Amino acid sequence: MKKNAVLALLVLGSAACFASHAKRYFELRASSPPAGGPALTRTLLLDRVDISEFYDDFRIVYRLSPTEVNYYPYDFWTEKPSRLIHHMVLERLLVPGRFLRIDTEAGKDPADWQLKMRVFCIEEVDEGDQWFGRLSMAFEVVDLKTEAVIATRSFDRREPLGRKDVTRLPAVLSSILLAEIDAFLGELAAKSRDEPLARHSPVA
Repeated sequence: MKKNAVLALLVLGSAACFASHAKRYFELRASSPPAGGPALTRTLLLDRVDISEFYDDFRIVYRLSPTEVNYYPYDFWTEKPSRLIHHMVLERLLVPGRFLRIDTEAGKDPADWQLKMRVFCIEEVDEGDQWFGRLSMAFEVVDLKTEAVIATRSFDRREPLGRKDVTRLPAVLSSILLAEIDAFLGELAAKSRDEPLARHSPVA
């Protein structure tokens, strides 16, 4: 009888351990639909996201120090960050009247502009009792006919999660990305009316 009780406890303990290590999946998503924005009477080619293999992983990255980073063993993105970011940016651009056309692949009818994106890091930063979401990126729009740079924007932002909880990370990163792409579109609308910048490509 005692042996059966011990076995039952072992089974229950194993089940509890397995349940605590169940895999969880997260995605980036806008908290609200895209609002109206500046009208840019151009066609746009949305390029793929340039990102290192370390960050472009289904596993979520967390940073313990300036030199130590790791992956969560049971917390994952639903898709690789390059695709999640591409989807969110595309959704933000697909506002009626913003662009004449948006392509995700080069076609027979070339676009006027190309939007390049580079991700330097997308991670959780753990600092004592404070955890942060960090996203560092660069945007660049190039005129495909003249190869002139129309506008660029780079950022490295950290926002607190509120508590030590990885489930808060996707919403924080989504908020940073949406704020930055909206700001960039405003800058792009202003600069597109002026002379293009010099032919220098920090995103390439």
